[in-house]
This record gives sequence, C-alpha cells and structure tokens, in this order.
Amino acid sequence: METGELLRPIARAGGQVQVTGAIVLVLGVFAVASPQVSGMTVSVIIGILMILSGIARTMFAWLSVGWGSLFLKALVGVLTIVAGGYMIVNPDVGTRALAIVLTAYLFADGITTLLFALRIPPAAGGAWMLLGALVSVLAGVLMWMQWPASGDLAIGILIGTKLIIDGVELIGVGTAAKAVVS
Repeated sequence: METGELLRPIARAGGQVQVTGAIVLVLGVFAVASPQVSGMTVSVIIGILMILSGIARTMFAWLSVGWGSLFLKALVGVLTIVAGGYMIVNPDVGTRALAIVLTAYLFADGITTLLFALRIPPAAGGAWMLLGALVSVLAGVLMWMQWPASGDLAIGILIGTKLIIDGVELIGVGTAAKAVVS
C-alpha cells in the first residue's frame, strides 16, 4: 500500500487529529503535574464504575431468573459492588492492582504501535509513532521493575508521560499526513 493512500484518511481529518493531540498533551501535563492525585483518581473512577457494574449485574440476576443460579449471579454482582467500594475507600491498594494492568497495557500498546510505525515512512509520521512505541515499552519495563512501589505516583507520572507523547505523536502524524497527501 502506497504511503499517500495509507495516510489519506488521516490527512482528511488532519486538523482534528492535531486538536485531539493537543488535548491529549494538555491532559498529560495535568497528570504529570499531580501524579498522586492522578493515580488515586483513576482508582476511584474504576471503583465507581465497578459499583455501577455490580448494581447492573445484581439487577440482571433478578431479571434473568430462568438463566441459571439466581444466587451465584447476585453474588457476583454484590462482590463487584464490594470490590468497587474497596477501591474507593482504599485507592492506594487499587493503584497497585492497576499498576499490573497498566504494565500489560503499556507493553501491548508499544508493540502494536511499533508494528504500525514500521509500515509508515519516518517522514510521514512513522518516526513519531516509533518514538511513542519505544516510550510505551520503556514505561512498561519501568513499571514492571518497580512494582509494587509503582502505585499511584507511577501511574500518574507514566500515564501523564504517555499522554504527552501520544499528544505529540498525534500532532506530528496529523501534520505529516497533511503534508504528504497535499
């Protein structure tokens, strides 16, 4: 596939890609500026989502009586509510668990971004994507080496850094795509 053909959809939305990149970059700066708050906030938000999910699962248990054990379905819903509440009350424990998930995400993101970056020439934004991939894998390695100490501070700093790099990457790809296609 030719580079221009590959980048044409991005070039059509180049301005929007750049604006999205700027928004992501600013969010990353906020996360890095206050990493402990960022990490704890992520944990609390996930706790809230778990509580809502637990309520929905418990309601489903009552609504789907003919689909198996009412008790087991309701128990899973209640346990989800309790786990979500625990994450809200003890966000530091939640951030340690999230650090493990974040490590896996950073590796997966880095590898998939690397595979896509290898398909795009450096001048057409591939260099930015390669940088983003390497930062993601490096962040994953740092998280892995520092666990369990890599709780809320690491989550805030690394996610913030990743958002900053992603923002720069989006701005660079949007700019390069517009230049290559035009």
